[in-house]
Amino acid sequence: MNEQSLELMNSNLNETEKTIEQNNQTVTLTWENLTVVSSKKDNLKISNLFKKKEKNFQSTKTIINNVSGIAESNEILAIMGASGAGKTSLLNALNFRNNESLNIYGEIKVNGQLVKSQNELSSISGYVQQDDLFIESLTVKETLLFQAMLRMDKSFGKEKRLQRVEEVMQDLNLKKCQNIPVDIQGKKGISGGEKRRLAFACEILTDPLILFCDEPTSGLDSFIALSVMECMKSLAKQGRTIICTIHQPSSEIFEMFDRLCLLSEGHLAYNGSINNCSQFFESQGYKVPVNYNPADFYIKTLANVPSDKENSISRIKKICDGFEHSDYSESLKAEIKKSCDKKSSQNQISFKATNEYRTGFFTQMYWLLWRNIIVNIRSPMALRVQLIQSIFVALLFGIIYFKLKINQKGIQNITSLLFLCESNNSFGSIISVINTFPAEIPIFIREHQNRMYRVISYYMSRTLIDLPIFVVIPIIFVTIIYWMSDLSSEGNRFIICISIIILVAQCAVSFGTFLSAVSPNTNTALALTGPILAPFMIFSGVLLNSEDVPTYFLLLRYLSWFSYGTENLLVNQFEGIESIECDYPEDPDCLRRFEKGNEVLDFYKLDPKNFKVNIVCLIILTIGWRLLAFMTLVIKSRRR
Repeated sequence: MNEQSLELMNSNLNETEKTIEQNNQTVTLTWENLTVVSSKKDNLKISNLFKKKEKNFQSTKTIINNVSGIAESNEILAIMGASGAGKTSLLNALNFRNNESLNIYGEIKVNGQLVKSQNELSSISGYVQQDDLFIESLTVKETLLFQAMLRMDKSFGKEKRLQRVEEVMQDLNLKKCQNIPVDIQGKKGISGGEKRRLAFACEILTDPLILFCDEPTSGLDSFIALSVMECMKSLAKQGRTIICTIHQPSSEIFEMFDRLCLLSEGHLAYNGSINNCSQFFESQGYKVPVNYNPADFYIKTLANVPSDKENSISRIKKICDGFEHSDYSESLKAEIKKSCDKKSSQNQISFKATNEYRTGFFTQMYWLLWRNIIVNIRSPMALRVQLIQSIFVALLFGIIYFKLKINQKGIQNITSLLFLCESNNSFGSIISVINTFPAEIPIFIREHQNRMYRVISYYMSRTLIDLPIFVVIPIIFVTIIYWMSDLSSEGNRFIICISIIILVAQCAVSFGTFLSAVSPNTNTALALTGPILAPFMIFSGVLLNSEDVPTYFLLLRYLSWFSYGTENLLVNQFEGIESIECDYPEDPDCLRRFEKGNEVLDFYKLDPKNFKVNIVCLIILTIGWRLLAFMTLVIKSRRR
C-alpha cells in the first residue's frame, strides 16, 4: 500500500459519508457500574494417613470492578491498559460475547435504552475480531459476496447486495485485490493490512451503528497499522460509534483517538477526552515527558511491575482513586446521565430480533455449497492425492492377488483381500475427513453466531460435498481389484461388492466426521483413530471368530461396521459355490478341507440370512455417527 492508495481510500470514504448518514441517527453507548466476575469451581483433595476427604470450593476473581463509561457517535473510544488490565473482558462484556464463564453486573444502554442480550445489540452492531478468520481459497470479492448474501436484511434484493459489495470494496480500497484469494496454498494471497480491512468490510456490509474492534492493529507493522486506523477514523466520521481495545499504539495512532478508557487491574483509571488525559495525570503527579509517546507513558504508569509490586499497587490505587474523586469523573457521570435522559423519538433505537436468520434453509444451503465447491476446485491436491493413492493401492493389491483361484489356499487369499479392501477404504475415508471440522470450527462458530446460517445447513452442505467423492473412489478401487484378482463374476456379485464397499466407506466417513467434530484439533482426532479402529477391525469376524468375542466387548462388535461389511462380502463371494478344488488336483491323496462355499461361511460363523440385516445395520451406523457429529456441532455452536 502506498500514499496514493491511502489518499484514494480516504477520498472514497469521504464520498460515501453522506449515503451512510441517511437516517442521521446518532448512537451513544453507555455502561454504568459494570462488574465482571469470573467464577470457577475447583476440587480440593485433602488427605492424610487416617482419612481422605474431598471438598468442593468456589474461587472467584473480579476482572472488571465497577467501571462506567460512554462512547458516542463520530468518535473512536480506545480501551487501553497493561496486560491483564481487563481490556478484552470489558469489550466482550459490552457486546455480550465470550462471557460463558463470567457473571456480569451493571447496566449497558444505547441512547438510554437498556440492552439485555447479544441478540438485541447485534442488530445494530458489528464485531471485528483480533484474528482474521476467512476461507482462504475464496477471493476478496467472493468472501464479501458470501457475507452479503447471508447477512444482509431480507429487504435487499440480489442487485442491491451486489451493489453494496462494490461500494464497500471501493470504500476500503479493496478493489485492486478483489480477485486475489485470501491465502491459497502455492499462491500469493492478500497482505496483512488487506486482511484486516477485509474484516472491517465484512462487518460494515450491514451498516452497523456501533463497531467493536478487538486489537485492530495487532500483528501489523507501523505503516499498515496506521492505514487501518485511518480507515477506522473515516468509518467513525460516517456517524458510527467505534470502540476498540489496543495495545501500545504509536504516537500517530494515539492522536487519532477521540476518547480514552484506561484500565488497571480491572479498575477505571481514566475515561474521557484524550486531550484531557495528560492534564489528569499531571494533577496526580505524573507528567508526560516531552517527546514521549503518551500511550507508552500511561500504560507504564498503570502497569503492575512484579519486581516493584508494592509501589506499583500504591501508584495504581492513587490514580484510580484520584480519578474517582476528580472533576473528570463527575463530568463522565454527567455525560452518562445526559445520554440516558434523552428519550426522544428521534433517538430511539429499534432493536431487531437477530435470533431469526435473514435467509431461508435452501438459500443457506445454496451459498454454502457454492463456497465448498469453490474451495474444492481451488484446492484439488487433497482429492488428487486421495485418488492417486487409491488407484496405486488397488493396482498393488491386484498384482499381489492376481488371478486368485477358488481352492483351499485361495480361500484364505480371497478372505484377506476382501478384508483389506474394506480396511483400506475405511482408513482412507476417515483420514480424508478427519481435518474437516478442527480447521473450520472457528469460522463456523463466528458465522453461526452472526446468524448467517443454521447448523443443519452447514452440516448438510458438508455432507453433500463429501458424498460423491466417497462413492466414486470406492467404485474405482473395487473395479480395479475385482477383475485383476478374478473374483466371482456370477450374476450381479460385482455390483453387490461395490455397493457394500460404498456403504462401508460411508460408515467410515460418518465415524471420521464424528471424530473430527468432537476433537479439539486434528492431532487429537488422529491419535484417537488408531485405538478405536483396532478393536473394530478385530471384531470383523476374520481376525477373531465371531463366537469367541467376549461378552463385555459385544457393544464394540455391534458398533463395528467391519463386522457387518465382512460378513456380507464373504457371503457375496462364497455363497452358492458348489465345489472348491484341491490345491493339487493331480494328487489322488489331496484332501479338501472345504468342499462348498457354505462350509467356508460356517467356518467363520457367518450366516447368509444376516445379509439384509447387515445392510440395515450399516445404514443405521452411518446415520447414527452422522447424528452424533451433528449434535456435537450444535453443542459447540451454543458456546460463546
